[in-house]
Amino acid sequence: MVNYLRISVTDRCNLRCIYCLPSGMESFLPHSEILSYEEIAGIVKMLSECGIRKVRLTGGEPLVRRKIESLIEMIKLIPSISEISMTTNGILLGQKAVVLKEAGLGRVTISLNTLKEDRYERITGYDNFQDVWNSIDTALKIGFNPVKLNAIFFKGINDDEIIDFAELSIEFDLSIRFIEYFSTQNEFLNLEERFVPNRVVKEVIEKRFGRLLPAEVIGNGPAINYRIPGTKGSIGFIDSNEGYFCARCNRLRLSSVGKLYPCLFSPFNINLKEMLRRNLTRSEMMKAMNNLIHKKHNYSKPIKREYEFAMNKIGG
Repeated sequence: MVNYLRISVTDRCNLRCIYCLPSGMESFLPHSEILSYEEIAGIVKMLSECGIRKVRLTGGEPLVRRKIESLIEMIKLIPSISEISMTTNGILLGQKAVVLKEAGLGRVTISLNTLKEDRYERITGYDNFQDVWNSIDTALKIGFNPVKLNAIFFKGINDDEIIDFAELSIEFDLSIRFIEYFSTQNEFLNLEERFVPNRVVKEVIEKRFGRLLPAEVIGNGPAINYRIPGTKGSIGFIDSNEGYFCARCNRLRLSSVGKLYPCLFSPFNINLKEMLRRNLTRSEMMKAMNNLIHKKHNYSKPIKREYEFAMNKIGG
């Protein structure tokens, strides 16, 4: 059942990560080209009538968009939406966490690929590690549940930190998720040579801590979750490269320019922004949305990347 929508609210970001938006690749959209909060909320309302129940806000970096809490409040008013979550790099989360929670944000996922301050700057281009760590602490203290950390490993860059990340699930009530790297643009194909499969990550962890136990974690994604025996936190694996979860995928993606995709790897989309600004009727838009969802239901085989796309525009 398709019940989960990921929304890219902006293509802008305050980091320049080596695998997403390195310095020099910036080509951000003018504000008029991205969906307004009112347009986003209207689209969510229509999609809620097509079965969407859970919404995740992404970017770029969603917290660089002004008054993002206003959008959360709008979505919260839609009766059939049961959950609003966010993926963020964590730099601004500590400052806004309380306001976001009061607006209706229920869960956060923080992207963090190293626990070493100097290495963080080399990977992201900025010296904001302490801001991120403070945000993790704040998110735990104010009761976001669960708080998830997403990490991607690269050979020779940060793959010596596998155990360090796993140990976070012992010390804190965190859901640590390891995501296999996949390139979305040809500029990043060289990083595939540094690809670390999750089966290797799991072997390293189990060699240190023993066999991982299956775990249940609140969420909507494709992670397979485990727990180190005797710990509160969890460890999840998202096998983006070597795994196959198309048959159980329950998500749609709305890009910052208003294109609705049935799959991250499929070029097929419908342009909802164009429909809205051309004043198509609600019934016409609902028909297009339902047709797209029907098309997604027919995905029974693994989808491979068919085109180049920038993650900062479609959402991480």
